[in-house]
Amino acid sequence: MLDAYDRKLLALLQEDARQTHDALAEAVNLSPTAVTRRLKRLRSEGVIQREVALVDPALFGRTLRLVVNVMLQRAQAPLVDAFKAAMAAAPEVVQCYNVTGRPDFVLMVLVRDMGDYERFARAHLMNNPHVREFESLVVINTCKYSTAVPADPS
Repeated sequence: MLDAYDRKLLALLQEDARQTHDALAEAVNLSPTAVTRRLKRLRSEGVIQREVALVDPALFGRTLRLVVNVMLQRAQAPLVDAFKAAMAAAPEVVQCYNVTGRPDFVLMVLVRDMGDYERFARAHLMNNPHVREFESLVVINTCKYSTAVPADPS
């Protein structure tokens, strides 16, 4: 169970994971030793799954982002599992969600240009006999992007 201190620490880390234990301790009114102990526990319990750097995709030439809705021929477990594995292995797919509703999957795809996307779509969607249909939505601009999970108790 997360207490108020854990929630405050997690909120602060989601803003900037490079903060020192001293700075975190001051912000949440705990000792640095208590912060270290709590963070070790949160990591070992899997509350903190991993700590990563968020980079600007444009610096790698990946300026085209697409949302792709994918409908499979049948929602059979082996087909779903095979599609999940294929998307996990595709570097262009930065997020993959198996969802309810009309599409079976929603993909977030990040590529350099439309030619890159066409190559991806041909290799993974058009030439996949288990994909019945897909719809590509080009992102015009990003209005909000966050990886932070709201840490408030509600």
